[in-house]
Amino acid sequence: MTDYMANKGMPWSPDDLAALEKIYPDTDNITLARIFRRSKFSIKNIANQKGWQKSAAHMAKKPGCFKPGNLPWNTGISYSAPGSEHTRFKKGHVPPNWVPIGSERVTKDGYLERKLHDTGKMRHDWVPVSHIEWQKHHGHPVPKGHAVLFRDGDKRNFSPANLELISRADLMRRNSYLNLPEPLPQIVQLRGALTAKINRRSKQA
Repeated sequence: MTDYMANKGMPWSPDDLAALEKIYPDTDNITLARIFRRSKFSIKNIANQKGWQKSAAHMAKKPGCFKPGNLPWNTGISYSAPGSEHTRFKKGHVPPNWVPIGSERVTKDGYLERKLHDTGKMRHDWVPVSHIEWQKHHGHPVPKGHAVLFRDGDKRNFSPANLELISRADLMRRNSYLNLPEPLPQIVQLRGALTAKINRRSKQA
């Protein structure tokens, strides 16, 4: 049996380099590897060092691309990593952090949320209780681009009179530093300018 890797690791001779340079542009690397009894990586590496390129005619053949009707080598093969049967989820498996519909939780910001669905998508399944209560009293969901605020600041007071509907744009303006008492707006601006200057100096360094 022919050893196609017999020259692996051996220096290229001047004669082999001259021959490779002549046929490299129009010959695929698999064939070249067999001719010179080296790896495809070795062929590609020496070509990169010498700056050799494949010819336009050769590249027009789209070497390395799947031809119509060709199938990947693993078509129809079912594979599972050895030992993975012990770690794979079983049918009907319930995650340890699963809770039933109707459960409630408190967010990092202190808002109460209730689980209304069980799709596995957190942002869809959990809904702010303030939104649920607002919809209950107004007959339709909170409009897109709006938020529900607590007039008295109590995040557990869900009475209709305490729930205020506000657009996200108005909410952003309301929370703007420009609404802070003097001299806080100027301090915020100075802090932003100082941070930007530090970042520019860091990039320059």
